[in-house]
Amino acid sequence: MSLAVAAFAFAPGLAIGSFLNVVVARVPLRRSIVSPPSACMSCGNELAWYDNIPLVSWLVLRGRCRTCGVRIAARYPAVELATALLVAGCF
Repeated sequence: MSLAVAAFAFAPGLAIGSFLNVVVARVPLRRSIVSPPSACMSCGNELAWYDNIPLVSWLVLRGRCRTCGVRIAARYPAVELATALLVAGCF
């Protein structure tokens, strides 16, 4: 039973980790965490919803921007995964 609950908590943990990445990237620059939508830090192209799925999108795109091909730091999926594992572990 507890493994099923932990697995159920994993997806929201990924979402929380994704939000933490937004906060860490935008707050030091004094940018809003709500708007504008997520975009590539290199080319500025706005990310589609399917390019913004925590962990999965980074793996599918092989760690690169779909538009310009610039590498996306492994720190982003690492934070998402670590947060998801911590949330799941708490359950």
